[in-house]
Amino acid sequence: MFNGIIVIRNAISEREIDIMYHYLAVSKNCGYLKGNTDSVSAHMYYALPYFEAMLSYYSDFVSEIVGERVYPSYSFLWNYKKNYQLPKHKDRNSVDYIISLGIHPKEESGWNLFIEDEEVALHSTDILILDGKKLEHWREPCPYENRLQLILCYTRDKSLMFDKRKHLGFDPVPEVITSPFKKQLSIDDAYIQELGDKYV
Repeated sequence: MFNGIIVIRNAISEREIDIMYHYLAVSKNCGYLKGNTDSVSAHMYYALPYFEAMLSYYSDFVSEIVGERVYPSYSFLWNYKKNYQLPKHKDRNSVDYIISLGIHPKEESGWNLFIEDEEVALHSTDILILDGKKLEHWREPCPYENRLQLILCYTRDKSLMFDKRKHLGFDPVPEVITSPFKKQLSIDDAYIQELGDKYV
């Protein structure tokens, strides 16, 4: 029975994570990255098509795990910088459950998540399913230069499906995300930069 948190070890492969890096390098070169870079220590990229496809794909899987029907809401990728501290928070109303997936080298798996005072260790191929609206969660200061964390968000309320957008992949609707929303962003990651310069 789901009690608000479950970690599924080795849910994806390192190969899949590397494909995500190649996708991000292509997206950066083509100017497809969109989101907010208002904070110098944490950049957010919203609704990239590959990750929206993952959001859709895992919807039935999350429904089975949590024991109720859920619908895809939205996806976003965080690019956290060194010393960024994720504050204690609960997720907004359109998010009943999340998948959290670290997109990073396996040697950078040490930045654990705290959930209701419990420290949860997550490796690069693990996924966490969390009732983020019910359980408070946070991280201590980031020890790495760059850390990519993918968040896939689900709702039990069908009226909030797709985060009130017409389809997945669309820009956010203004009443949901009101802060400045930018397009054609870069992404500060050395491996993505190398791929963009030499391979894609």
